[in-house]
Amino acid sequence: MASCFQDVPWKLYSSRMISAWGDRMWMFAVGLFMVELSPSGSLKWPAIYGLTKSLAVVILGSNIGRWIDRTSRWNAAHISLGAQNVLVVICAVCVAVTFYFKKRLVAEADGWGLTAACSVIVILGTLAHLASVGTSIAVFKDWIAIIAGGDSQTLARMNSTCRSIDLATNMIAPIAVGQVMYFLSHIVAAVTIASWNVLSFFIECFLLWRIYKEFPNLAVKTSACEKQPLQVLESWEKESEPGDQPTADDANVKLESGNGFFAKRLGGFLKSWKIYFSHEVRNAGIGLACLYMTVLGFDSITVGFAYSQGVPESILGVLLAAGAAVGLLGSIAFPFFVRFMGVERTGLYGFSLEIACLTLCVASVWAPGTPFDPASVSISNIDNPFALKNSSRNSTVGSYEDGPESYTSVILLMAGIILARFGLWVADLSVNQVLQQVDDQIRGSINGVQSSMNMIFDTVKFLLVIACPWPQTFGTLVCISFSAICAGWSFFASYSFKKRGHLLPFHKVIDNILPEEIHQISVDLKNEKPDENTAVRRNNIPSSPEKKHDNSPS
Repeated sequence: MASCFQDVPWKLYSSRMISAWGDRMWMFAVGLFMVELSPSGSLKWPAIYGLTKSLAVVILGSNIGRWIDRTSRWNAAHISLGAQNVLVVICAVCVAVTFYFKKRLVAEADGWGLTAACSVIVILGTLAHLASVGTSIAVFKDWIAIIAGGDSQTLARMNSTCRSIDLATNMIAPIAVGQVMYFLSHIVAAVTIASWNVLSFFIECFLLWRIYKEFPNLAVKTSACEKQPLQVLESWEKESEPGDQPTADDANVKLESGNGFFAKRLGGFLKSWKIYFSHEVRNAGIGLACLYMTVLGFDSITVGFAYSQGVPESILGVLLAAGAAVGLLGSIAFPFFVRFMGVERTGLYGFSLEIACLTLCVASVWAPGTPFDPASVSISNIDNPFALKNSSRNSTVGSYEDGPESYTSVILLMAGIILARFGLWVADLSVNQVLQQVDDQIRGSINGVQSSMNMIFDTVKFLLVIACPWPQTFGTLVCISFSAICAGWSFFASYSFKKRGHLLPFHKVIDNILPEEIHQISVDLKNEKPDENTAVRRNNIPSSPEKKHDNSPS
Protein backbone atom coordinates (compact mmCIF):
# COMPACT_ATOMS: atom_id res chain seq x y z
CA MET A 1 0.00 0.00 0.00
CA ALA A 2 2.87 2.39 0.77
CA SER A 3 4.46 1.95 -2.65
CA CYS A 4 1.02 2.25 -4.22
CA PHE A 5 0.42 5.53 -2.38
CA GLN A 6 3.78 6.94 -3.42
CA ASP A 7 2.83 6.23 -7.04
CA VAL A 8 -0.55 7.95 -6.90
CA PRO A 9 0.20 11.70 -6.47
CA TRP A 10 2.04 12.30 -9.75
CA LYS A 11 -0.90 10.83 -11.66
CA LEU A 12 -3.33 12.99 -9.69
CA TYR A 13 -1.23 16.10 -10.23
CA SER A 14 -0.81 15.34 -13.94
CA SER A 15 -4.56 14.95 -14.29
CA ARG A 16 -5.07 18.23 -12.43
CA MET A 17 -2.59 20.06 -14.64
CA ILE A 18 -4.21 18.80 -17.86
CA SER A 19 -7.71 19.62 -16.61
CA ALA A 20 -6.73 23.05 -15.24
CA TRP A 21 -4.96 23.99 -18.48
CA GLY A 22 -8.06 23.28 -20.54
CA ASP A 23 -10.34 25.03 -18.03
CA ARG A 24 -8.21 28.17 -17.91
CA MET A 25 -7.92 28.36 -21.71
CA TRP A 26 -11.69 28.05 -22.08
CA MET A 27 -12.54 30.49 -19.27
CA PHE A 28 -10.25 33.13 -20.76
CA ALA A 29 -11.28 32.60 -24.37
CA VAL A 30 -15.05 32.31 -23.94
CA GLY A 31 -15.27 35.83 -22.46
CA LEU A 32 -13.43 37.28 -25.45
CA PHE A 33 -15.54 35.20 -27.82
CA MET A 34 -18.72 36.62 -26.30
CA VAL A 35 -17.41 40.20 -26.48
CA GLU A 36 -16.48 39.75 -30.14
CA LEU A 37 -19.93 38.33 -30.93
CA SER A 38 -21.76 41.12 -29.06
CA PRO A 39 -22.99 44.15 -31.03
CA SER A 40 -20.32 46.88 -31.12
CA GLY A 41 -18.18 44.90 -28.66
CA SER A 42 -20.56 45.48 -25.74
CA LEU A 43 -20.53 43.43 -22.55
CA LYS A 44 -24.09 42.20 -22.98
CA TRP A 45 -23.38 38.56 -23.79
CA PRO A 46 -20.44 38.16 -21.36
CA ALA A 47 -22.73 39.48 -18.60
CA ILE A 48 -25.54 37.10 -19.62
CA TYR A 49 -23.09 34.19 -19.70
CA GLY A 50 -21.65 35.00 -16.28
CA LEU A 51 -25.05 35.49 -14.68
CA THR A 52 -26.39 32.26 -16.21
CA LYS A 53 -23.43 30.27 -14.88
CA SER A 54 -23.83 31.68 -11.37
CA LEU A 55 -27.58 31.03 -11.22
CA ALA A 56 -27.13 27.51 -12.58
CA VAL A 57 -24.64 26.63 -9.82
CA VAL A 58 -26.86 28.23 -7.17
CA ILE A 59 -29.84 26.14 -8.26
CA LEU A 60 -28.16 22.86 -9.22
CA GLY A 61 -24.95 22.78 -7.16
CA SER A 62 -26.53 20.87 -4.28
CA ASN A 63 -28.16 18.36 -6.63
CA ILE A 64 -24.82 17.72 -8.31
CA GLY A 65 -23.21 17.06 -4.94
CA ARG A 66 -26.04 14.76 -3.88
CA TRP A 67 -25.74 12.81 -7.14
CA ILE A 68 -22.03 12.33 -6.45
CA ASP A 69 -22.85 11.01 -2.95
CA ARG A 70 -25.22 8.43 -4.43
CA THR A 71 -22.93 7.31 -7.27
CA SER A 72 -19.80 5.16 -7.21
CA ARG A 73 -16.63 7.21 -7.29
CA TRP A 74 -15.46 5.96 -10.67
CA ASN A 75 -18.83 6.57 -12.34
CA ALA A 76 -19.16 10.04 -10.81
CA ALA A 77 -15.66 11.02 -11.93
CA HIS A 78 -15.65 9.75 -15.51
CA ILE A 79 -19.26 10.78 -16.24
CA SER A 80 -18.62 14.33 -15.01
CA LEU A 81 -15.31 14.51 -16.85
CA GLY A 82 -16.81 13.12 -20.05
CA ALA A 83 -19.78 15.49 -19.95
CA GLN A 84 -17.50 18.47 -19.32
CA ASN A 85 -15.16 17.72 -22.22
CA VAL A 86 -17.92 16.80 -24.68
CA LEU A 87 -19.87 19.97 -23.91
CA VAL A 88 -16.78 22.19 -24.22
CA VAL A 89 -15.92 20.56 -27.57
CA ILE A 90 -19.45 21.11 -28.90
CA CYS A 91 -19.51 24.67 -27.58
CA ALA A 92 -16.10 25.47 -29.11
CA VAL A 93 -17.23 24.07 -32.45
CA CYS A 94 -20.37 26.23 -32.25
CA VAL A 95 -18.15 29.26 -31.59
CA ALA A 96 -16.01 28.47 -34.64
CA VAL A 97 -19.06 27.97 -36.86
CA THR A 98 -20.63 31.19 -35.54
CA PHE A 99 -17.52 33.22 -36.37
CA TYR A 100 -17.30 31.62 -39.82
CA PHE A 101 -20.92 32.50 -40.68
CA LYS A 102 -21.10 35.67 -38.58
CA LYS A 103 -21.98 38.05 -41.42
CA ARG A 104 -24.74 35.78 -42.64
CA LEU A 105 -26.12 35.34 -39.12
CA VAL A 106 -26.15 39.11 -38.56
CA ALA A 107 -28.12 39.60 -41.78
CA GLU A 108 -30.51 36.76 -40.98
CA ALA A 109 -33.83 37.97 -39.53
CA ASP A 110 -32.44 41.34 -38.42
CA GLY A 111 -29.67 39.78 -36.35
CA TRP A 112 -31.79 37.13 -34.66
CA GLY A 113 -29.60 34.44 -36.19
CA LEU A 114 -26.58 35.71 -34.23
CA THR A 115 -28.71 36.03 -31.09
CA ALA A 116 -29.81 32.41 -31.41
CA ALA A 117 -26.21 31.27 -31.92
CA CYS A 118 -25.03 33.19 -28.87
CA SER A 119 -27.88 31.71 -26.83
CA VAL A 120 -26.80 28.18 -27.78
CA ILE A 121 -23.21 29.00 -26.79
CA VAL A 122 -24.37 30.34 -23.41
CA ILE A 123 -26.47 27.23 -22.72
CA LEU A 124 -23.71 24.80 -23.71
CA GLY A 125 -21.09 26.77 -21.79
CA THR A 126 -23.28 26.78 -18.68
CA LEU A 127 -23.82 23.02 -18.87
CA ALA A 128 -20.07 22.53 -19.31
CA HIS A 129 -19.47 24.64 -16.20
CA LEU A 130 -21.91 22.51 -14.18
CA ALA A 131 -20.08 19.38 -15.34
CA SER A 132 -16.80 21.03 -14.30
CA VAL A 133 -18.24 21.61 -10.82
CA GLY A 134 -19.13 17.91 -10.66
CA THR A 135 -15.62 16.88 -11.71
CA SER A 136 -14.06 19.16 -9.12
CA ILE A 137 -16.23 17.77 -6.30
CA ALA A 138 -15.88 14.13 -7.36
CA VAL A 139 -12.10 14.07 -7.82
CA PHE A 140 -10.56 17.01 -5.98
CA LYS A 141 -12.91 17.07 -2.99
CA ASP A 142 -13.74 13.37 -2.54
CA TRP A 143 -11.01 11.27 -4.17
CA ILE A 144 -8.18 13.31 -2.75
CA ALA A 145 -9.56 12.96 0.80
CA ILE A 146 -9.69 9.16 0.44
CA ILE A 147 -6.19 8.98 -1.06
CA ALA A 148 -4.82 10.99 1.88
CA GLY A 149 -6.08 8.23 4.16
CA GLY A 150 -7.31 10.54 6.91
CA ASP A 151 -3.88 12.17 7.37
CA SER A 152 -4.47 15.92 7.70
CA GLN A 153 -0.88 16.85 6.77
CA THR A 154 -0.89 14.64 3.68
CA LEU A 155 -4.21 16.08 2.60
CA ALA A 156 -2.84 19.61 3.13
CA ARG A 157 0.19 18.86 0.92
CA MET A 158 -1.99 17.43 -1.84
CA ASN A 159 -4.44 20.34 -1.68
CA SER A 160 -1.53 22.78 -1.76
CA THR A 161 0.00 21.14 -4.83
CA CYS A 162 -3.31 21.07 -6.70
CA ARG A 163 -3.97 24.73 -5.90
CA SER A 164 -0.44 25.68 -6.95
CA ILE A 165 -1.08 23.97 -10.27
CA ASP A 166 -4.30 25.97 -10.63
CA LEU A 167 -2.53 29.26 -9.96
CA ALA A 168 0.36 28.45 -12.30
CA THR A 169 -1.93 27.47 -15.18
CA ASN A 170 -4.04 30.55 -14.50
CA MET A 171 -0.96 32.65 -15.28
CA ILE A 172 0.30 30.74 -18.33
CA ALA A 173 -2.76 29.32 -20.16
CA PRO A 174 -4.39 32.71 -20.94
CA ILE A 175 -1.10 33.92 -22.42
CA ALA A 176 -0.91 30.90 -24.71
CA VAL A 177 -4.48 31.07 -26.00
CA GLY A 178 -4.22 34.87 -26.26
CA GLN A 179 -1.32 34.55 -28.66
CA VAL A 180 -3.31 32.14 -30.82
CA MET A 181 -6.27 34.53 -30.93
CA TYR A 182 -4.08 37.56 -31.71
CA PHE A 183 -1.72 36.13 -34.31
CA LEU A 184 -4.10 33.62 -35.96
CA SER A 185 -7.86 33.96 -35.45
CA HIS A 186 -10.75 33.29 -33.12
CA ILE A 187 -11.74 30.29 -35.23
CA VAL A 188 -8.31 28.71 -34.86
CA ALA A 189 -8.41 29.37 -31.10
CA ALA A 190 -11.80 27.67 -30.79
CA VAL A 191 -10.62 24.65 -32.81
CA THR A 192 -7.46 24.46 -30.68
CA ILE A 193 -9.49 24.39 -27.45
CA ALA A 194 -11.81 21.73 -28.87
CA SER A 195 -8.85 19.58 -29.94
CA TRP A 196 -7.23 19.93 -26.54
CA ASN A 197 -10.38 18.74 -24.77
CA VAL A 198 -10.69 15.70 -27.03
CA LEU A 199 -7.09 14.67 -26.38
CA SER A 200 -7.10 15.52 -22.67
CA PHE A 201 -10.24 13.47 -22.01
CA PHE A 202 -8.56 10.18 -22.88
CA ILE A 203 -5.38 11.07 -20.98
CA GLU A 204 -7.30 12.12 -17.86
CA CYS A 205 -9.51 9.03 -17.96
CA PHE A 206 -6.43 6.81 -18.21
CA LEU A 207 -4.75 8.54 -15.25
CA LEU A 208 -7.88 8.46 -13.10
CA TRP A 209 -8.47 4.80 -13.93
CA ARG A 210 -4.91 3.94 -12.85
CA ILE A 211 -5.42 5.84 -9.60
CA TYR A 212 -8.73 4.10 -9.01
CA LYS A 213 -7.14 0.69 -9.48
CA GLU A 214 -4.01 1.46 -7.48
CA PHE A 215 -5.95 2.74 -4.47
CA PRO A 216 -8.60 0.16 -3.53
CA ASN A 217 -10.25 2.36 -0.89
CA LEU A 218 -11.72 4.48 -3.69
CA ALA A 219 -13.96 1.54 -4.58
CA VAL A 220 -15.37 1.44 -1.04
CA LYS A 221 -18.32 3.74 -0.56
CA THR A 222 -20.90 2.59 1.95
CA SER A 223 -24.34 2.44 0.35
CA ALA A 224 -23.20 4.91 -2.33
CA CYS A 225 -22.97 2.29 -5.08
CA GLU A 226 -26.21 0.65 -4.06
CA LYS A 227 -29.54 1.89 -5.32
CA GLN A 228 -31.07 1.83 -1.87
CA PRO A 229 -33.88 4.24 -1.02
CA LEU A 230 -33.01 6.99 1.38
CA GLN A 231 -35.06 7.70 4.49
CA VAL A 232 -36.41 11.10 5.28
CA LEU A 233 -34.04 13.46 7.08
CA GLU A 234 -36.81 14.57 9.40
CA SER A 235 -36.49 11.25 11.21
CA TRP A 236 -33.02 12.34 12.28
CA GLU A 237 -34.27 15.79 13.18
CA LYS A 238 -36.94 14.34 15.48
CA GLU A 239 -34.76 11.73 17.17
CA SER A 240 -31.49 13.66 17.49
CA GLU A 241 -30.47 15.84 20.38
CA PRO A 242 -29.78 19.56 19.88
CA GLY A 243 -26.27 20.11 18.57
CA ASP A 244 -25.91 16.62 17.05
CA GLN A 245 -24.39 16.41 13.58
CA PRO A 246 -25.79 14.45 10.62
CA THR A 247 -23.78 11.32 9.96
CA ALA A 248 -23.47 8.84 7.11
CA ASP A 249 -26.55 7.02 8.35
CA ASP A 250 -28.47 10.29 8.40
CA ALA A 251 -27.41 11.00 4.83
CA ASN A 252 -28.79 7.67 3.68
CA VAL A 253 -32.37 8.78 4.01
CA LYS A 254 -35.10 8.89 1.47
CA LEU A 255 -34.94 12.42 0.15
CA GLU A 256 -37.65 11.90 -2.39
CA SER A 257 -40.91 12.29 -0.54
CA GLY A 258 -42.77 13.06 -3.75
CA ASN A 259 -43.53 10.79 -6.67
CA GLY A 260 -42.88 13.14 -9.56
CA PHE A 261 -39.55 13.93 -11.16
CA PHE A 262 -39.53 17.58 -10.12
CA ALA A 263 -40.76 16.71 -6.63
CA LYS A 264 -37.79 14.37 -6.20
CA ARG A 265 -35.34 16.98 -7.48
CA LEU A 266 -36.83 19.64 -5.18
CA GLY A 267 -36.77 17.24 -2.24
CA GLY A 268 -33.11 16.46 -2.86
CA PHE A 269 -32.32 20.17 -3.16
CA LEU A 270 -33.96 21.03 0.17
CA LYS A 271 -32.49 18.09 2.07
CA SER A 272 -28.96 18.84 0.86
CA TRP A 273 -29.30 22.37 2.20
CA LYS A 274 -30.66 21.01 5.49
CA ILE A 275 -27.65 18.71 5.82
CA TYR A 276 -25.32 21.64 5.16
CA PHE A 277 -26.93 24.04 7.64
CA SER A 278 -27.21 21.41 10.38
CA HIS A 279 -23.57 20.34 10.10
CA GLU A 280 -20.80 21.77 12.27
CA VAL A 281 -18.82 22.94 9.20
CA ARG A 282 -21.62 25.36 8.25
CA ASN A 283 -19.98 28.45 9.72
CA ALA A 284 -16.64 27.62 8.12
CA GLY A 285 -18.38 27.31 4.75
CA ILE A 286 -20.24 30.59 5.19
CA GLY A 287 -16.92 32.22 6.05
CA LEU A 288 -15.50 30.99 2.74
CA ALA A 289 -18.57 32.21 0.83
CA CYS A 290 -18.10 35.69 2.31
CA LEU A 291 -14.76 35.90 0.49
CA TYR A 292 -16.65 35.84 -2.81
CA MET A 293 -18.60 39.02 -2.02
CA THR A 294 -15.68 41.33 -2.64
CA VAL A 295 -14.28 43.58 -5.35
CA LEU A 296 -10.86 43.38 -3.67
CA GLY A 297 -9.47 40.87 -6.12
CA PHE A 298 -8.07 40.79 -9.62
CA ASP A 299 -11.35 40.40 -11.45
CA SER A 300 -12.65 42.49 -14.33
CA ILE A 301 -14.26 45.01 -11.95
CA THR A 302 -11.13 45.98 -10.03
CA VAL A 303 -8.93 45.83 -13.12
CA GLY A 304 -11.35 48.14 -14.91
CA PHE A 305 -11.34 50.57 -12.00
CA ALA A 306 -7.53 50.65 -11.86
CA TYR A 307 -7.41 51.28 -15.62
CA SER A 308 -9.87 54.16 -15.23
CA GLN A 309 -7.51 55.69 -12.68
CA GLY A 310 -4.63 55.89 -15.16
CA VAL A 311 -2.86 52.55 -14.58
CA PRO A 312 -1.69 51.36 -18.03
CA GLU A 313 -2.27 47.86 -19.37
CA SER A 314 1.39 46.89 -19.09
CA ILE A 315 1.50 47.75 -15.39
CA LEU A 316 -1.80 45.94 -14.80
CA GLY A 317 -0.32 42.80 -16.32
CA VAL A 318 2.66 43.02 -13.97
CA LEU A 319 0.36 43.55 -10.98
CA LEU A 320 -1.73 40.52 -11.89
CA ALA A 321 1.40 38.41 -12.15
CA ALA A 322 2.62 39.73 -8.78
CA GLY A 323 -0.72 38.86 -7.17
CA ALA A 324 -0.60 35.36 -8.62
CA ALA A 325 2.97 34.91 -7.33
CA VAL A 326 2.01 36.00 -3.80
CA GLY A 327 -0.99 33.67 -3.90
CA LEU A 328 1.28 30.85 -5.03
CA LEU A 329 3.50 31.47 -2.00
CA GLY A 330 0.45 31.19 0.24
CA SER A 331 -0.51 27.92 -1.39
CA ILE A 332 3.01 26.53 -0.94
CA ALA A 333 3.19 27.65 2.70
CA PHE A 334 -0.19 26.13 3.59
CA PRO A 335 0.97 22.53 4.35
CA PHE A 336 3.76 23.84 6.59
CA PHE A 337 1.26 25.88 8.59
CA VAL A 338 -1.03 22.87 8.94
CA ARG A 339 1.88 20.75 10.13
CA PHE A 340 2.73 23.09 12.99
CA MET A 341 -0.64 24.69 13.79
CA GLY A 342 -3.45 22.45 12.50
CA VAL A 343 -6.14 23.34 9.99
CA GLU A 344 -8.32 25.49 12.25
CA ARG A 345 -5.52 27.77 13.48
CA THR A 346 -4.10 27.99 9.96
CA GLY A 347 -7.49 29.21 8.72
CA LEU A 348 -7.66 31.84 11.46
CA TYR A 349 -4.20 33.12 10.58
CA GLY A 350 -5.13 33.17 6.89
CA PHE A 351 -8.27 35.24 7.45
CA SER A 352 -6.40 37.55 9.84
CA LEU A 353 -3.52 38.13 7.41
CA GLU A 354 -5.96 38.90 4.61
CA ILE A 355 -7.85 41.43 6.74
CA ALA A 356 -4.61 43.08 7.89
CA CYS A 357 -3.44 43.54 4.30
CA LEU A 358 -6.80 44.79 3.07
CA THR A 359 -6.72 47.66 5.55
CA LEU A 360 -4.49 49.31 2.94
CA CYS A 361 -7.42 49.14 0.52
CA VAL A 362 -9.71 50.80 3.05
CA ALA A 363 -7.11 53.50 3.60
CA SER A 364 -6.97 54.07 -0.17
CA VAL A 365 -10.59 55.25 -0.13
CA TRP A 366 -9.55 58.48 1.61
CA ALA A 367 -5.95 58.73 0.39
CA PRO A 368 -4.76 61.46 -2.00
CA GLY A 369 -5.84 60.84 -5.57
CA THR A 370 -8.99 58.90 -4.65
CA PRO A 371 -12.03 59.41 -6.88
CA PHE A 372 -14.32 58.61 -3.94
CA ASP A 373 -17.04 61.23 -3.92
CA PRO A 374 -20.49 59.63 -3.66
CA ALA A 375 -22.12 63.05 -3.20
CA SER A 376 -21.23 63.88 -6.81
CA VAL A 377 -23.45 61.06 -8.05
CA SER A 378 -26.86 62.65 -8.17
CA ILE A 379 -29.99 62.05 -10.16
CA SER A 380 -29.20 65.07 -12.33
CA ASN A 381 -25.90 63.70 -13.63
CA ILE A 382 -26.33 59.91 -13.49
CA ASP A 383 -27.00 59.88 -17.21
CA ASN A 384 -24.06 62.20 -17.93
CA PRO A 385 -20.85 60.14 -17.70
CA PHE A 386 -18.68 63.16 -18.53
CA ALA A 387 -20.01 65.08 -15.55
CA LEU A 388 -19.40 62.10 -13.28
CA LYS A 389 -15.92 61.59 -14.67
CA ASN A 390 -14.88 65.16 -13.93
CA SER A 391 -16.72 65.66 -10.64
CA SER A 392 -14.28 64.13 -8.15
CA ARG A 393 -12.40 66.56 -5.92
CA ASN A 394 -9.25 64.45 -5.69
CA SER A 395 -8.91 62.92 -9.15
CA THR A 396 -7.87 64.64 -12.35
CA VAL A 397 -10.45 66.73 -14.14
CA GLY A 398 -9.24 65.44 -17.50
CA SER A 399 -9.60 62.17 -19.29
CA TYR A 400 -8.72 58.75 -17.91
CA GLU A 401 -5.50 58.76 -19.88
CA ASP A 402 -4.22 61.77 -17.88
CA GLY A 403 -4.35 59.80 -14.65
CA PRO A 404 -5.15 61.17 -11.17
CA GLU A 405 -3.31 64.04 -9.52
CA SER A 406 -1.77 61.52 -7.10
CA TYR A 407 -1.31 57.77 -7.46
CA THR A 408 -1.24 57.21 -3.70
CA SER A 409 -4.80 55.88 -3.58
CA VAL A 410 -4.48 53.37 -6.42
CA ILE A 411 -1.04 52.26 -5.17
CA LEU A 412 -2.49 51.49 -1.73
CA LEU A 413 -5.41 49.66 -3.33
CA MET A 414 -3.23 47.46 -5.53
CA ALA A 415 -0.66 46.84 -2.77
CA GLY A 416 -3.38 45.70 -0.36
CA ILE A 417 -4.94 43.36 -2.92
CA ILE A 418 -1.59 41.83 -3.89
CA LEU A 419 -0.43 41.25 -0.31
CA ALA A 420 -3.83 39.86 0.71
CA ARG A 421 -3.52 37.02 -1.83
CA PHE A 422 -1.25 35.17 0.59
CA GLY A 423 -3.81 35.09 3.40
CA LEU A 424 -6.66 34.57 0.94
CA TRP A 425 -5.34 31.27 -0.39
CA VAL A 426 -4.29 30.07 3.05
CA ALA A 427 -7.84 30.71 4.31
CA ASP A 428 -9.40 29.21 1.16
CA LEU A 429 -7.35 26.00 1.42
CA SER A 430 -8.09 25.72 5.15
CA VAL A 431 -11.85 25.90 4.71
CA ASN A 432 -11.82 23.56 1.74
CA GLN A 433 -9.87 21.00 3.75
CA VAL A 434 -12.41 21.29 6.56
CA LEU A 435 -15.16 20.59 4.02
CA GLN A 436 -13.22 17.61 2.65
CA GLN A 437 -12.94 15.97 6.05
CA VAL A 438 -16.67 15.47 6.58
CA ASP A 439 -18.18 12.00 6.34
CA ASP A 440 -17.75 10.63 2.83
CA GLN A 441 -21.48 9.92 2.57
CA ILE A 442 -22.31 13.63 2.69
CA ARG A 443 -19.09 15.09 1.27
CA GLY A 444 -20.65 15.63 -2.14
CA SER A 445 -23.77 17.29 -0.75
CA ILE A 446 -21.77 19.55 1.56
CA ASN A 447 -19.41 20.69 -1.19
CA GLY A 448 -22.22 21.02 -3.72
CA VAL A 449 -24.13 23.36 -1.43
CA GLN A 450 -20.87 25.20 -0.76
CA SER A 451 -20.47 25.84 -4.49
CA SER A 452 -23.99 27.27 -4.49
CA MET A 453 -23.23 29.46 -1.48
CA ASN A 454 -20.11 30.81 -3.17
CA MET A 455 -22.07 31.74 -6.28
CA ILE A 456 -24.83 33.40 -4.22
CA PHE A 457 -22.34 35.75 -2.61
CA ASP A 458 -20.59 36.28 -5.95
CA THR A 459 -23.92 37.26 -7.51
CA VAL A 460 -24.57 39.70 -4.67
CA LYS A 461 -21.22 41.31 -5.47
CA PHE A 462 -22.22 41.88 -9.08
CA LEU A 463 -25.58 43.31 -8.00
CA LEU A 464 -23.75 45.77 -5.74
CA VAL A 465 -21.51 46.80 -8.62
CA ILE A 466 -24.56 47.32 -10.82
CA ALA A 467 -26.05 49.54 -8.09
CA CYS A 468 -22.79 51.52 -7.66
CA PRO A 469 -21.04 51.35 -11.05
CA TRP A 470 -19.16 54.67 -10.97
CA PRO A 471 -15.53 55.28 -9.93
CA GLN A 472 -16.81 57.85 -7.45
CA THR A 473 -18.70 55.10 -5.58
CA PHE A 474 -16.03 52.41 -5.80
CA GLY A 475 -14.93 53.31 -2.27
CA THR A 476 -18.34 52.21 -1.02
CA LEU A 477 -17.80 48.82 -2.65
CA VAL A 478 -14.36 48.60 -1.01
CA CYS A 479 -15.84 49.20 2.45
CA ILE A 480 -18.64 46.68 1.87
CA SER A 481 -16.11 44.11 0.64
CA PHE A 482 -13.89 44.64 3.69
CA SER A 483 -16.91 44.19 5.96
CA ALA A 484 -17.83 40.95 4.17
CA ILE A 485 -14.32 39.55 4.69
CA CYS A 486 -14.42 40.52 8.37
CA ALA A 487 -17.75 38.71 8.60
CA GLY A 488 -16.07 35.70 6.99
CA TRP A 489 -13.43 35.77 9.74
CA SER A 490 -16.17 35.89 12.38
CA PHE A 491 -17.96 32.86 10.94
CA PHE A 492 -14.76 30.83 10.69
CA ALA A 493 -13.73 31.94 14.18
CA SER A 494 -17.02 30.64 15.58
CA TYR A 495 -16.36 27.28 13.91
CA SER A 496 -12.81 27.23 15.28
CA PHE A 497 -14.06 28.08 18.76
CA LYS A 498 -16.42 25.10 18.72
CA LYS A 499 -13.65 22.79 17.55
CA ARG A 500 -10.82 24.07 19.77
CA GLY A 501 -12.67 25.53 22.75
CA HIS A 502 -10.98 28.93 22.44
CA LEU A 503 -9.50 31.43 19.99
CA LEU A 504 -6.02 31.72 21.50
CA PRO A 505 -3.42 31.71 18.72
CA PHE A 506 -0.74 29.56 20.42
CA HIS A 507 -2.75 26.70 21.90
CA LYS A 508 -4.53 23.83 20.22
CA VAL A 509 -7.36 22.45 22.38
CA ILE A 510 -8.63 23.12 25.89
CA ASP A 511 -9.50 19.87 27.65
CA ASN A 512 -13.09 20.27 28.82
CA ILE A 513 -13.09 17.09 30.96
CA LEU A 514 -13.79 17.73 34.65
CA PRO A 515 -10.92 17.07 37.13
CA GLU A 516 -12.73 14.17 38.82
CA GLU A 517 -13.36 12.57 35.44
CA ILE A 518 -9.69 12.96 34.53
CA HIS A 519 -8.78 11.10 37.74
CA GLN A 520 -11.26 8.32 37.00
CA ILE A 521 -9.96 7.94 33.43
CA SER A 522 -6.37 7.71 34.70
CA VAL A 523 -7.46 4.96 37.10
CA ASP A 524 -9.18 3.09 34.27
CA LEU A 525 -6.07 3.27 32.13
CA LYS A 526 -4.04 1.57 34.87
CA ASN A 527 -6.32 -1.46 34.80
CA GLU A 528 -5.26 -4.44 32.77
CA LYS A 529 -8.56 -4.58 30.89
CA PRO A 530 -10.08 -1.13 30.82
CA ASP A 531 -13.69 -0.65 29.91
CA GLU A 532 -13.32 0.60 26.36
CA ASN A 533 -16.90 1.77 26.00
CA THR A 534 -16.63 3.90 29.17
CA ALA A 535 -13.46 5.58 27.95
CA VAL A 536 -15.06 6.19 24.59
CA ARG A 537 -18.12 7.84 26.13
CA ARG A 538 -16.12 10.07 28.47
CA ASN A 539 -13.90 11.33 25.68
CA ASN A 540 -16.84 11.82 23.30
CA ILE A 541 -15.08 9.60 20.76
CA PRO A 542 -17.33 7.78 18.28
CA SER A 543 -17.44 4.10 19.15
CA SER A 544 -17.63 3.05 15.51
CA PRO A 545 -16.72 4.79 12.26
CA GLU A 546 -20.18 4.23 10.90
CA LYS A 547 -21.82 6.40 13.54
CA LYS A 548 -19.63 9.42 13.73
CA HIS A 549 -16.42 10.70 12.17
CA ASP A 550 -14.06 13.23 13.66
CA ASN A 551 -13.42 15.99 11.14
CA SER A 552 -9.95 17.27 11.94
CA PRO A 553 -8.03 17.79 15.17
CA SER A 554 -6.59 21.24 15.56
